[in-house]
Amino acid sequence: MLARLRTPLSHVSLLPRPLPRPTTTLLSRPLHTSYRTMAPPIAPTPTPWDPTATPYPPARRSPHIDTYKSEKHGTVAVPDPYAWLEHTTPETEHWVDAQVHFTSTFLDQGPRDKLYSAVKDNFDYPRFGVASKKADGYYYWYYNSGLQAQSVLYRARALPSTPAELSTAGGEVFFDPNALSADGTAAIAVGKFSHSAALWAYGVSLSGSDFFTVYVRDTSAPWAGSPEPGRLADEVRFCKFSTVTWTHDDKGFFYQRFPTRPEHGEAGEDKAGTETTMDTNAQLYYHRIGTKQSEDILVHEDPANEHYMWGTTISELDGRYLLLSTSKDTGPTNRLWIADLTQQAIGREMKWLKLVDNFEAQYSYLANDGTLFYFYTNLDAPRYRVITVDIASPTPEWKEWLAEDAQGGKLEDATALPGGLWGVQFSRNVRDEVYLYDRAGKPVQRIAEDFIGTIESSGRRDSDEFWLFMVGFTTPSAAGRWVLPSADPHAHAHANGTTNYGKWEPWRTTQVKGLSADEFDTEQVWYPSKDGTQIPMFVVRHKSTPRDGTAPALQYGYGGFSISIKPSFATSVLTFVKHFGAVYAVANIRGGGEYGEAWHEAGTRERKTNVFDDFIAATDYLVSSGIAGKQKVIINGGSNGGLLVGACVNRAPENTFGAAIADVGVMDMLKFPLFTIGKAWEADFGAPGDPHDFDFIYPYSPLHNVDPNKVYPPMLLTTADHDDRVVPLHSYKLAAELQHVKANNPHPLLIRVDTKSGHGAGKSTEKRIQEAADKWGFAAQTLGLEWKD
Repeated sequence: MLARLRTPLSHVSLLPRPLPRPTTTLLSRPLHTSYRTMAPPIAPTPTPWDPTATPYPPARRSPHIDTYKSEKHGTVAVPDPYAWLEHTTPETEHWVDAQVHFTSTFLDQGPRDKLYSAVKDNFDYPRFGVASKKADGYYYWYYNSGLQAQSVLYRARALPSTPAELSTAGGEVFFDPNALSADGTAAIAVGKFSHSAALWAYGVSLSGSDFFTVYVRDTSAPWAGSPEPGRLADEVRFCKFSTVTWTHDDKGFFYQRFPTRPEHGEAGEDKAGTETTMDTNAQLYYHRIGTKQSEDILVHEDPANEHYMWGTTISELDGRYLLLSTSKDTGPTNRLWIADLTQQAIGREMKWLKLVDNFEAQYSYLANDGTLFYFYTNLDAPRYRVITVDIASPTPEWKEWLAEDAQGGKLEDATALPGGLWGVQFSRNVRDEVYLYDRAGKPVQRIAEDFIGTIESSGRRDSDEFWLFMVGFTTPSAAGRWVLPSADPHAHAHANGTTNYGKWEPWRTTQVKGLSADEFDTEQVWYPSKDGTQIPMFVVRHKSTPRDGTAPALQYGYGGFSISIKPSFATSVLTFVKHFGAVYAVANIRGGGEYGEAWHEAGTRERKTNVFDDFIAATDYLVSSGIAGKQKVIINGGSNGGLLVGACVNRAPENTFGAAIADVGVMDMLKFPLFTIGKAWEADFGAPGDPHDFDFIYPYSPLHNVDPNKVYPPMLLTTADHDDRVVPLHSYKLAAELQHVKANNPHPLLIRVDTKSGHGAGKSTEKRIQEAADKWGFAAQTLGLEWKD
C-alpha cells in the first residue's frame, strides 16, 4: 500500500527487477543519433541480415579461466574469455562504442522512427497518482501533463474537483523534479513528509543509480522555479535501498547508508552508478535537522554480517516505538527488534526488544494499539495472514487476527483505518480485491467490486479517507477514495440496526487519446507446463486481430523473488499491439508471488528450471491454440526476466521463438554475487560458490550455455551504463559470447546500451519512449511485420 513501505524494507528495493545522469565516461555517443519526423516506407519483410557482409565488432578472447567446486565433478575449470569487459578500460569503451554504432545502424533500417512517433503521441496524456492529505492541511499528489521527463508534486488545500481543475494538474506546484537536471535524468528516489508535514525529505538519484542523496525542504516555502529556495542546508549522501523514517518530533530521521565511496566525488557530481563494487557494511544512522552528515548518530551496524541491511518504521499514531527490520538477503524473511524511544537516547547503545531474532519468516508492521502490535506475516502461512503480539507481556505470544484466505487467495496487505476498521487487500487469481474489515477481523464491505485489475491502496488511522489507485491492461488509471463516516466507532451504527461504513467517491480517470479500452479484449487463460502444473496467463488483443494462428505475440514474464506480475497499463505495448496486429501475453509463471510462497519457492534454486519450462510452455500454448503464429512469438523480460529470456533462448528447441528481447538481465550466473547487491540474490538463485548449488546453476547460466548447433532467433540485449543493480557487464559478456559462438547465425544478435540511465527507476519519459521504439521496432523489423493504421 502506498502509505507505508513495508519493513522489511530491502526485500523490494534491492531485487534484480525490471517493472531506472553528466555525460557517461563509457560511451562517446548516444544510441540515438536522431528520430526522423518523416519515416521511410515500411516493407512487410524482415530487414536483410548477412553476417558475412556485416561482421560483428571484434572482441578479444582472453585465456582467463575461473575454477569452481562441484559436488558431482570436483574442481571445474570455466573459461571466462570476456572477463575484461567487467572493467571500464579503453578497450571496453571501444568495444561498447562499436556495439552502439553497430546496433543503431541496423535499427535505422527498420520502423523505429514511425513507432517512436506513434508511441510519443500516445504517451502524451495526463498521468497522476493518488492524493494524500498531510498534517499541514494540504493534499499532495504527483502529476505529469504527458511528456514531462519526471512527474511533478502538486498540492492544494481542497482536493481538485471541478471539471476545470481536473482537466489540468489542479493546485500549485510544490516540487518539480524537472528542475534538478536539464535532460530529465535526475529523479526523486524517495520522499517523506515529517509528522507535522512542516518538512519534506527527498532523495535525488542521478542517471538512474540506486545511490541517492537526501535533501530537506521547508513545506511553507512556495516553489520558486528551482530547488534551492526553501531547501535547508542538510545533505545526506551514500544512501541506497533506504527509506526516510522521521521521528514524530520532526527533529530528524533514520536512514540507511553505505560507507563513503571516494569514486562518487563531491555531491552533485553524478559519478555514482558506474562502479561494480560489492555492497557491504550497510549502517543505520539518525540525522538531526540542521547538522552536518558527519555529525549523524550511528544507530546500528553489524560488521560480522557485512551483507545485512536495515529497514525502519516508527509506530504510526504514537511515534513511541522504533521498529528495526534486518534483512540478510532478498528472501521473504527478516529479524525484528523494537526500541522504546521515550525511554532512551537515540544511539548504538539503545536497548532493543528482540521480538524475532531469527530469519524464519517475514514480519511487517501494520499498526499498534499501545503495546498491542499487528504484523503481516508468512509465519506458518505461505499465503500470508495478520497476527498480533503484546510486547508488554513477560512472554510475548503471537495470536492470529486474520487467517490465511479460505478461498485460496493471497493476502496482499492490511491498513488500519479509523473506527476500528481495516482496509484488507487480497489477490485471487492475479486480480486484486479490496474489503473493509471490522476490528474482529470480519469482512463488512467490498470496495470497487466491479473493477478487474491491479489496486494500490493507502490510508491512515488519523484520516477518514481510504484511497484506491486502479490500473489494468487497458485501463491507464483511475483513482478515488472511500470516505469513512467518522473516526468514532459508535457513529457507524444506525438506529434500525444497519451500519454505515462510508461511501465511494471517484476522483480522476485517465484517458489516452490514441488508445481506447474499447479497441481491445483481455482474457485469462490457463495452460499446462512441462510437469503438468497449470499456469495462468493474461492475453490482450486488438479486436481486429484474428485468432487464426497468424498473429505475432509479445510474451512477457519475470518469474522470481516472489514478485507478482499483475495487470498494468503499458502505452508502448498497446501501441505495438494496435499497429502491428499483435497479441500481448503475460505469463504468471512460478517463482513469482502470485499465489504466495509455495508458488515462489517452486521457481527458486534447484527448481529454477520450472520457471523456464513455464515460459517455454506459454509460447507453445499461444501457437497451438491459434492465438499466435509459429515463430511469431517475441519473448521479453527484464532483470530476472532478462535471465529468463536468455536461458529460454538457450534451452528451447530451434524455431520456438520469433525474436527475443532481454532487458538488463542477470546473464553470468557464476559471478553475479561479486557485483553490487548481487550477493543478496542467492536466496532465489543459490550460491555458485557452493558445490551443491553450482551443479544446478551452471547448466542454465545464459553466458555459459550458448548452443553452437542451433539457429538462434533475432535477439536484442538491452542494458544501461549507470545500472548499479544488474551491472551492464552481464549483457556485455553475453553479447560478446553470442556474437562469437553464433557469428554466422542467420538472424542478428545485438546489444543496446543506454546512457545516463540505470536499472529502470527514474527513467525519463523521453528515454522510455526511445527504448520502446528501439525494442518493438527491432521485433517488427526482424519479423517483417506490417504497420496497420
